[in-house]
Amino acid sequence: MAEEHDELSFSQEVDAPPEDVFYAFATAQGWRNWMCDSARFEARPGGSYQLAWNSGWYASGTVREVTRPEKIALTWFGMGDPGPTDVTIKLKEKDGKTLVELSHSGFGQKGDWVETREEAIKGWELGLENLKSIFSTGEDLRFTRRPLIGFVPSDFNEAIAKELGVPVTKGVRIDRTIEGMGAEQVGLQSNDVIVEIDEVPITGGTSITEARQGKRAGDLVQVVFYRGAERREVEMELSPPLVAEVPLDPVVLAERIRAVNAEVMTALRALLDGISEAEADFNPSPEAWSAKETLAHLIVSEMGWQDWITSLMNDNEPEYGENFTNVRARLQAVVAVTPTIPELLDRLEKGKEETAVLLDHADILKSRKGVLWGISQAFLQLPGIHDRTHMEQMQAAIEAGREG
Repeated sequence: MAEEHDELSFSQEVDAPPEDVFYAFATAQGWRNWMCDSARFEARPGGSYQLAWNSGWYASGTVREVTRPEKIALTWFGMGDPGPTDVTIKLKEKDGKTLVELSHSGFGQKGDWVETREEAIKGWELGLENLKSIFSTGEDLRFTRRPLIGFVPSDFNEAIAKELGVPVTKGVRIDRTIEGMGAEQVGLQSNDVIVEIDEVPITGGTSITEARQGKRAGDLVQVVFYRGAERREVEMELSPPLVAEVPLDPVVLAERIRAVNAEVMTALRALLDGISEAEADFNPSPEAWSAKETLAHLIVSEMGWQDWITSLMNDNEPEYGENFTNVRARLQAVVAVTPTIPELLDRLEKGKEETAVLLDHADILKSRKGVLWGISQAFLQLPGIHDRTHMEQMQAAIEAGREG
């Protein structure tokens, strides 16, 4: 006798019209925005998709039906599932809002199917709760409920490891700790390299997210790190997340960014006032940036902001690898075509204004509250901290040149 199968049914009211909510189920960016950490999605009958989480779990299958903006149907096969199942999402307009009806069918009733079914219930309930949140307040509950270690990361590679005397080439290097949070409280410092958290090897941002999985603010974790050649270990309390109050209007966000940028540019021009071109060209060590290269890094970073915002407007935000390092040749290229301090400062200031103007014209993001919330958090959570950290780096390079 064939085994009987059953169906799970979920519903969620979302504060947006079906046309806007459809994006969340029909694009890779949309799925990442509320449900998973990595995605690929071909929104056509017969297209394939893959959804993945930083925990290592994934689901994949075939897109069976796409009817815009009413329905998406998928075959579903999660990692470790006993067999494939079916997922159908229906979007119904209701008083200007959307009633999302999701069914997940084809579960067996015995053996491994029992755990598979329970995990599916948990996953869809959490996901649909977050879907409602990103379309109402923009808030990503995965972010606001995730505890923090409390530091700003920087790039790390073999050359940097050699310069710091660190005997490993995989890890996350601390740029600076955040005042009042766990990392600062236990004495972690700039250039410490974290290699393990609660026995989870740390090789990049993704592994840090994995190490915090299932933990809450106030939980204690064991952090293993290198300070130079010395391997150390501390017990640290995880901190509550920093969540800035942010506007859900790109024009208002642009004005707030302009205010931060004005302060940053005033401070930068004051820092470099009276500095000779030779002093700004000085490299403290073969791997260390000069003040000009650091300015070039800020210029390239501004280009990165613009590329990111543009990709979000196109619903095709790229995914980034776990290991990131700045390409020095890119910085040298910027300096080559804008070789003087005034040229670099002017180029940076124009780049910052270009970012703000791009947001002025980003009306399409008003219907993507979750996307706009994420952009705003990135810009306003710690306003200007990236620029100010690199100002200290410039100052150190200039002083080293004078001493040399």
